[in-house]
Amino acid sequence: MWITNGGFADIFIVFAKIDEDENLSAFIVEKAFGGISLNPEEHKMGIKGSSTRQVFFNDCKVPVENLLSDRQNGFKIAVNILNIGRIKLAGAAIGGSKETISHAVRYANERQQFGRSISKYGAIRYKLGEMATRVYAVESALYRCAQNIDDQISALIAGGMDPEKAKLKGNEQFAPEAAILKVRGSEVLDYVVDEGVQIYGGMGYSAEAPMDRAYRDARINRIFEGTNEINRMLIVDMLLKRAMKGELDLMGPATKVAGELMSIPDFGEPDMSLFAAEKRAIAGFKKAILMVAGAAVQKLMMQLAKEQEILMNVADMLIELYTVESLQLRVEKLVKKRGEEACKLQLDMLRLTVYDSADRILKAGKDAINSFAEGDEQRMMQMGLRRFTKVDPVNAKELRRNVAQKLIDENKYCF
Repeated sequence: MWITNGGFADIFIVFAKIDEDENLSAFIVEKAFGGISLNPEEHKMGIKGSSTRQVFFNDCKVPVENLLSDRQNGFKIAVNILNIGRIKLAGAAIGGSKETISHAVRYANERQQFGRSISKYGAIRYKLGEMATRVYAVESALYRCAQNIDDQISALIAGGMDPEKAKLKGNEQFAPEAAILKVRGSEVLDYVVDEGVQIYGGMGYSAEAPMDRAYRDARINRIFEGTNEINRMLIVDMLLKRAMKGELDLMGPATKVAGELMSIPDFGEPDMSLFAAEKRAIAGFKKAILMVAGAAVQKLMMQLAKEQEILMNVADMLIELYTVESLQLRVEKLVKKRGEEACKLQLDMLRLTVYDSADRILKAGKDAINSFAEGDEQRMMQMGLRRFTKVDPVNAKELRRNVAQKLIDENKYCF
């Protein structure tokens, strides 16, 4: 079911088991082989330009040389396709978000209400500033992950690995980040198109205006390439499996953070340099995640896999951390290249994201702790969580307005 391009494809990649094999194999199946039939086109809510049909195989003979890779290697191929697909989906979502913001800004500048363009009103500027900030942050995470994968592939090839195997291995090593990007990218797009409809007002609900299609097309992104719920659980599952294999030390730092809960906070002279506050906040976010995840693993052990709500709480904390840290790294790099004055709006977006991420991490952490801890343990962890998510106050209204003004002046998404 739901076979993309099924209506006109000449070549199909098919996963099936040979005889009594335990694992799937992959095959290159050509339409000309015969034995392939299709159901009519599926009628979908959105992405109507994408052909999706059911495909049936009846006595479809495939020559042995059309086996793709080794026998029983199909599952690995399928998983790597998903990893690459998740990163690409984030890129597509970012592109759609930027286009939607450009439409919304142009409409806000043109639409007159009470004798003024609606882009002059604070409620609209809030939306524009928030939309652009979320898009810029997730784009930063996408650039980071894509560069990390490229660097890893190059390093593996330099070490003597076959280039094709290096590509598979390089992508596989960043599977958790791919899942993070899929979730954050698709949810940012959903936020942007929803606010785009709102900015258009009544016209946003009209099929004659561009938001109708954007709104319907966006919804599928939280479902395909693995639903966002599955991806959230995969993020935590993959990290815990790596820790169990000894590839990643999670419990050591988690134990250290747990010990820190009993210590007196360091009230020494604070570092006031550029990015110091943001780096302190990000370090605190990491401690919050280690504390919550470490305690959940110790308390629930093998039962944790069944506690999907807690897994999704931890995943939400990880998604926030990866996004905000990626943004901080990007903006710091930009400031070194262009200077602080030229990057004022990027710094505004960073400060706003840190400020908002702290609250989101606090909420997800509270929900998780209250799900498995009680009494003094619960109180101690909640106190630690508040300490680790404490950030400097910022004027969020002004930061959003600054970002929005740039969009309004440029009459498009411009970051």
